[in-house]
Amino acid sequence: MTFPRLAWRAALSTAVLAVFVPLAYVGARRWDEAIQLKLLLGLVCLAVCVALPLVVRGGTRSSTTRWVLAASVFSVGTIVAAAYPALLIGPFPAPHLLHAVSLLGMLALTVQQLRVARVVRDDESLLVEALLFGAITASVSWDVFARCGYRGDGWWNASAALVIAVGAFVAAATAVLAVEHPRLRLAHLGIAIGAAGTVLTAITSTRDPAAGNVGAVMGVVAAAMLVAFQPRGGMVRHGGTAATQAVRRMRLASLPVVALLLADTVAFAVSPRADGVQFVFIAVVIVTAAVRQAASARAIDRTHARLSFQALHDSLTGLGNRAALAEALTAPDSAQSLVILELGGLDDVTDVLGVAVGEEVLTAAGANLREHVSAHGGTTFRVRHDEFAVLLPGRPDEVLAYLPAALAAISAAPLQVTGAGRFPVEAVAGVACVEAGTGGQEAAAMVPLVHADLALRAARAEGAPGWSVYSGEVASAHARRLLLRERLALAVAEGGVDVHYQPIVSFTTGRVEKFEALARWDDVQLGRISPVEFIAVAEESNLVVALGEHVLRRAVACAHAAGVFASGARLAVNVSVVQLQAPGFADVVREILGQYRIPPHLLTLELTESVFLDSDSPAERVVTELAALGCQIAIDDFGTGYSAFGYLDRLPVHVLKVDRSLTQSMTGAGNGLSVVTAVVDLANRLGLTVVVEGVETDEEAAICRQISAGLGQGWLYSAAVTADRISAELGREYPVSAEPVR
Repeated sequence: MTFPRLAWRAALSTAVLAVFVPLAYVGARRWDEAIQLKLLLGLVCLAVCVALPLVVRGGTRSSTTRWVLAASVFSVGTIVAAAYPALLIGPFPAPHLLHAVSLLGMLALTVQQLRVARVVRDDESLLVEALLFGAITASVSWDVFARCGYRGDGWWNASAALVIAVGAFVAAATAVLAVEHPRLRLAHLGIAIGAAGTVLTAITSTRDPAAGNVGAVMGVVAAAMLVAFQPRGGMVRHGGTAATQAVRRMRLASLPVVALLLADTVAFAVSPRADGVQFVFIAVVIVTAAVRQAASARAIDRTHARLSFQALHDSLTGLGNRAALAEALTAPDSAQSLVILELGGLDDVTDVLGVAVGEEVLTAAGANLREHVSAHGGTTFRVRHDEFAVLLPGRPDEVLAYLPAALAAISAAPLQVTGAGRFPVEAVAGVACVEAGTGGQEAAAMVPLVHADLALRAARAEGAPGWSVYSGEVASAHARRLLLRERLALAVAEGGVDVHYQPIVSFTTGRVEKFEALARWDDVQLGRISPVEFIAVAEESNLVVALGEHVLRRAVACAHAAGVFASGARLAVNVSVVQLQAPGFADVVREILGQYRIPPHLLTLELTESVFLDSDSPAERVVTELAALGCQIAIDDFGTGYSAFGYLDRLPVHVLKVDRSLTQSMTGAGNGLSVVTAVVDLANRLGLTVVVEGVETDEEAAICRQISAGLGQGWLYSAAVTADRISAELGREYPVSAEPVR
């Protein structure tokens, strides 16, 4: 124990000892006139309070001090009341008043605990419960004492009623606390016993010494329980499930109290007494019951208000939530515009700095957006994790002028959060009109939300931060996307997606060295669909795994039947990141190779660079497994996106395909030729096969030959052909252009 803590305990014990010594002297002088048992027990209790700070090691300083002082006040009142049993203070019997005073420490302690006992502030205060229980207990106690003959003149009755009221409230308060917090039961049972014993000895000592001695013994028992069972950690507070259980316990605990009141009421009706004090107690019971009813009503109102707020507001930002937006859209009285804004880049903040910082950025973005649109009469909502909605007066063509500033307000959010300023957060927006007079129909109210979501999707598809307004064009695009998804699912299931094969030619010999399998889809209802369009739909609707496996199986089967592998030529098939992440993809490849007995090195799997951005990802591990199997790995569209040579040394890459945008730049006025030359030279030094895509002219072919690129693919040689023309392409030799490079 540190010296300051020891000094505080010694000081507390010394203070109580300073009170104990004179009271012990007074008790010794008045031993014959005093009620000896009460005096002795009071002195013992005070002596315990002297030793308590030095003996008890646990508990906080403030908690121990409160308990010691409360027990000391109780002891002092008991000692003085026992030493001067016949003393009058004015017209009032001193023992009554002294015993009432002795309970003040316990009263203050229980009131303080009642005020802080509940975490959930919506519930009625425990102080109100204690007042009602105490009033009932005091009324019943007075009636019992009066019927047992413990009555006197008016002053005696008044002072006796005082000590009964104080004792009843202390006992009731401790009972309420014990019900609310089970850890306090034993300590507060001691306080309740002490209060009851104090009342009993105060009322009966001068007229019935035996009953008074029983009360004194109860006081000693109470002191012992306080010493043994006082909580060491101060007040226990709780919420959630524990608070709900406490409310149930309180309801059950009120039943005996109410039953006691009913029994006393029946007794009073059967044997009425003209007792003014009893009438006062009954009036107090009625008033406290009314106060409790009012407190319960206020608690219900607060709970209702809190739950209503929670139901209609986002807990993080305080903005209205999706339910509040739906309510606002239900019956607009004028034309409005609904804007859905989606935050991009928030995942980077969360991944690097943590969820808490990401939430701070969200909160700042919501606050900035609300401040901006409030100036224009708008209301802000948070509808999803990274989406806000704004309801603005006016039609979309009127509110578009506000959008740039709104997007800028969101983009400024990371600058307001420590450490997040280096992460750009940008937003895209979808705008839809909310027509007046929807008739309060919920289904009609959701239409603008659907339209704004479609506009947001259109804005997102444009690639750059901006916005899109819902229109017939957006609706048509959405309807076509839904129809494409439905028809594509049917085509994949029925094998309706065909595969064409584009030759890949050697720049030096003109012979076909490889074919690239390309998916083609001619739908009976929609006609020919561009691969760019239906592959995007496949990736969006999770059909890409089934589509990719269908293309792989068909391409290998047709190439095998056409003698591609028997001639030593290779087949290249595109594989998406989603396919690589699907369980069992490597097993599918292994099964296909085994089924047609194809040497693995004749199958090339073409991947985009995004596969290699996340090192040690599941997709990268599958690529390594496929390379170990013997398959060749090609990087498709090199020169776009995140092109980098770092992963070429880290991963088993065999083929590098130069994107057609670089090919077309070779004959321009810029540095395109130098860039392609550098890429080809480095790839050759790494031992990689180079395939140049998009070769369309003899000049481009001649340049590629001069810079030592190995293979070319493009319309200069052939577009993708159907399976029945593969054999012809295998035996064909394309002319090798000898045009000099200028």
